[in-house]
Amino acid sequence: MPNLLFASQRTALADSRQDRRAKPAMRVKSITGATIAQCLLQAKMELGSDAVILSKRSVRKGGFFGLGGKNMIEVTFGVSDDGARDDQASAGYIQKLESQIATLSTSVQALVDSSGKRKAGDYPPVGAIEPDGMIGDLISRRGRGKAAEPGQQDAYAALARQLLDADIAPPLVRQMIAELPMGLSTGAATSEMRTQISQKLLIANRVEIQPGGKLRVLAFVGTTGVGKTTTIAKLAAQYSLVERRRVGVITMDTQRIAAAQQLQTYGDILRVPVRIAHDKAEMVAQLSDYARDGMELVLLDTAGRSPNDILPLGETAQLFDGVGVVQKFLAVPATLSPRDMDNVVGRFYNTFAPDALILTKLDEATDSACFGKLLTVQAKYAIPLAYITTGQKVPDDIAFPDSHAIAARILSTAIL
Repeated sequence: MPNLLFASQRTALADSRQDRRAKPAMRVKSITGATIAQCLLQAKMELGSDAVILSKRSVRKGGFFGLGGKNMIEVTFGVSDDGARDDQASAGYIQKLESQIATLSTSVQALVDSSGKRKAGDYPPVGAIEPDGMIGDLISRRGRGKAAEPGQQDAYAALARQLLDADIAPPLVRQMIAELPMGLSTGAATSEMRTQISQKLLIANRVEIQPGGKLRVLAFVGTTGVGKTTTIAKLAAQYSLVERRRVGVITMDTQRIAAAQQLQTYGDILRVPVRIAHDKAEMVAQLSDYARDGMELVLLDTAGRSPNDILPLGETAQLFDGVGVVQKFLAVPATLSPRDMDNVVGRFYNTFAPDALILTKLDEATDSACFGKLLTVQAKYAIPLAYITTGQKVPDDIAFPDSHAIAARILSTAIL
């Protein structure tokens, strides 16, 4: 069963296929297992996540002449020939391929970070951004034309390099350096900058559940494979097991064959009810049922959406129209480049107006520059950070952000 918990993560590379307009011939395969969860897992490994359930029935295996034996479940899956050829790989092959992709991704990201992260077009043009020239100009202007002391300029220039290498946008770096008091030593300037960063970071208030209060609804949106499902499981565990609140889950991610099953497995372990909604009407009905049953908190999972597919984004946003107060959390992976993070946050910001961000996959980021990118998008969109996730362990790998700790990590980013 532990392997089942993260089945969808192990096959995330197959989940990126979009719907096909053509209707090729379908390949059919029947799989027998002790539980439907085992059948789903085997189907994902053998057929890929494009497989759909055609039928299921109870069968009896073993025994002699119809006597004895064991009750099993036989599920028949179908997948188009075009999709099946791409997904006919064993679990071992998939794991090996994912390992190779992860290694390649790390190498490519390191190459991008070292050679092209500040190339033209990544940020709005701001003129010369060379740290020494920037610092000298700022200090001279603020000192009414007086030349900067060599040691002072070196200290401020080192800070500017640190901020730039932490992927903070040059316009913001210029502003932050300009806000530093004049005449500080290297240590004092670093301490002052750490304080300034911690004050600029926007941290969301914790979600407090008041006994006897109205039902709170938290909806989670983001791109495919960003970790919304495991984040929901972690929060469900936190509120139900630690804070002893009555928690329910609704999933609307019906596009992946194991997504709902994964949440239901978590729900069984945590003793949290999980319901599936195929459309807005079902979602509203289930919210009403939860409210009638005395639930205090509902966590709502949505299907992953590409930031560049405007129509599906709008369709998901319409789910919340007229439903009441829904607090929306945008999950953003720490591994995105500055341009991609700005694109994702900007598109979801314009469509959903999210209340807070969740920075996921921190364990997969190469360094602390993800926090510099976070600071940049917060300066632009003013969306506070609610949670940070650091792995797939439920319920452990999630934390409430600390602005001082994040500021320290930004200033610890290695200068390339």
